[in-house]
Amino acid sequence: MIRNRRSEMGLFDFLFGKKKPDPSFTLGVVNFFKGDDNPSDLMVVGFVKGSIKVGDEIVVTKMSCVTETPVKTTVLSLEVPEGEVQEATETIVMARVQDGAKLDIYKGTVLHSENAPDVELYNAYTVALGIAFVDEQEGKLTKEDCEKLAASDISEIWQLYYRVHAEEAKRFEAKQVLLKYKRRELYKLIREKLFLVDDIYVVYSVETDEPYLFSHASEDEKGSLSVTMPMAQLIPSSYIHNLKEMFGKNENFDFKRIDNGPDKDGIRNFIRDLFIYDGIRGIQYCGEKTTILAEQLVDLPRYKGMDEKEIPVTNPNVIKWLYLARQLGKLNTKDKKTLSQVYLYQFYEALKTAKFIAPMRLHGYDQLLEDNPQTEIEPNIPFDLAMQTGKTKELTLQVYTDWKRLRKHRGEDCKGLIVTLDEQLEYYDVVINPGGHPMAAATITEELYNEVKKKTV
Repeated sequence: MIRNRRSEMGLFDFLFGKKKPDPSFTLGVVNFFKGDDNPSDLMVVGFVKGSIKVGDEIVVTKMSCVTETPVKTTVLSLEVPEGEVQEATETIVMARVQDGAKLDIYKGTVLHSENAPDVELYNAYTVALGIAFVDEQEGKLTKEDCEKLAASDISEIWQLYYRVHAEEAKRFEAKQVLLKYKRRELYKLIREKLFLVDDIYVVYSVETDEPYLFSHASEDEKGSLSVTMPMAQLIPSSYIHNLKEMFGKNENFDFKRIDNGPDKDGIRNFIRDLFIYDGIRGIQYCGEKTTILAEQLVDLPRYKGMDEKEIPVTNPNVIKWLYLARQLGKLNTKDKKTLSQVYLYQFYEALKTAKFIAPMRLHGYDQLLEDNPQTEIEPNIPFDLAMQTGKTKELTLQVYTDWKRLRKHRGEDCKGLIVTLDEQLEYYDVVINPGGHPMAAATITEELYNEVKKKTV
């Protein structure tokens, strides 16, 4: 006879009561030292959330790194301010961790039950960092701290330190100076460690499939709207499981992994390109309060004194304002409509002086373009420009804002003719950056362009 197992379990639960899950606990490490009688054990101090007992199996989690196999050990003894106990609940505790000295535990490490939720792990982690580095060490990191802590740890410490001292800094100049000094000190460490990680996640816009530009718009007393410099947001790979909690159910965001590569230059190059080509002014690392400007992170190109013909075409302002407008998505609110108008106004203003690269195919050899792939001079041999079906005219000319985007869609060997919209729109419609996500491109017609020019004069 075959039994209905589900019905059987339901009846068992009804008769005897459904078994409650074991309660979870977390303990963020504030301090640690080796045991006197057994140097392999480690005495850890921290605040326990929930209840921890002698003999409990614990998982050791370092929030700044991802491990597929959790490291486990055992609680050998517990001590609270009143003395040694078998169980501790919601209090500061000193726990003896079996073989803890072998597990590379440091301040901010979280000891927890296997069933502890991710959000509780993060809370225990930040509480431990706050007590250890803000309350007790006043933002000062020892040599050992600097060696052990990851870039994400230091970013969290800075944000905690800022929250504690921000209000005082508004009232007292000395506190303001101290805050600026501490920021420089901690940012230096973040920069040193950021480019050594294996990978990083970047917040992308679903609308454009490009890095999301984080910017704030505000209105002054006269009704004028100002927009802050756009930032890209970087997320440590160890935080990937917390992304839902960090960003909620916002459908505007996607998250893409950037591999640092064997030479550890992938992240640096990616960030550099954001600054050069996309008009992004800096990065936010782990949160808005850790904002690092471009010139503080990477060496940017300097074109002073160079022949204009040798300077690569870039249009960071065109990209910046276009993406800010496009990532708004549906203009279903008054605020979105207002912002869209502001961003598009700035976009069309940037178009008036912008130079673009039109992909060019030569029907023969031309030394000029062998030496320099971009030129403002039409070659003395036959050539074709990239065209597609027109919108208001017979043909639409394809152009790109920079060589990075052109080569992505046209290959490394492509040559380019430098053009402006004024000289092309009489003959063609123009599409900017075709070939990728539709919302990351823009089609400009002569009628639209002339109308906009009148409004933006």
